[in-house]
Amino acid sequence: MRRLLAAAALAAALLVSAGCSGDEPSATPTPGDTGTPGTAAATPSVAPTGTPSDGGSAPGAVPTPGTSVAPAGGNAREVCETASKSAADSADTYITQLGAMLQAEAAGDTAGANTARTKAEAALKSWSAAMREQAGRATDARLKAVLGEIATEVGSMKADVASVDGMKLDELQQRLDALCGN
Repeated sequence: MRRLLAAAALAAALLVSAGCSGDEPSATPTPGDTGTPGTAAATPSVAPTGTPSDGGSAPGAVPTPGTSVAPAGGNAREVCETASKSAADSADTYITQLGAMLQAEAAGDTAGANTARTKAEAALKSWSAAMREQAGRATDARLKAVLGEIATEVGSMKADVASVDGMKLDELQQRLDALCGN
């Protein structure tokens, strides 16, 4: 699942900027607006848990530079493989449908945009449910915690790029990669 969450966030952002390239920039800046049309500043992610003295091994810990996190134990290999496949399928569907929604909106096809939006949101629900299911199966507490956080983050996303917190997704992906041995 290497960088899958970050790739989803990036692809969604690229789809929006490409789909909106002919739009006029808003005269009123929105929170997080960098002033550049088609881009928005990412919101800061939650502070990492764990401390450098614990080597980043506390549940939910983010590895600090120069430290490594031992891969998750127990049934982690099976859980990571299943989570990776589920996430890849759902993320692909989400990105595809988000692109279809933007294209339909640009073409003035309201019905097509609504259908694509519904499919994109269903992909997010499926992705979140799959991560929650794998969190429930994980025997390693750290892996269980990260998958639960991913489920929550993905569950908060919508068929709207503004709902994607790229920094948070990247931080979660780094933690998952470390635990899954990627």
